[in-house]
Amino acid sequence: MFKLIYAKSVTKDLRKLSRHNLLRIKEGIEELKNFPDISQIRHLNNHPLADYRLRIGNYRVLFNVN
Repeated sequence: MFKLIYAKSVTKDLRKLSRHNLLRIKEGIEELKNFPDISQIRHLNNHPLADYRLRIGNYRVLFNVN
């Protein structure tokens, strides 16, 4: 099981979303604790910001695993 650490900019961006989208994204992010057992995760090659992405509807969650 993993510990989630949010960047400061994430909380700012999440405040801009509608309640419906916010709940879906938060649920998806919480599922990242079960990494790598999630089928929507894709490894990104040579991406400057992140190593992985999780697709949640029209949104993408970029993240790294340390």
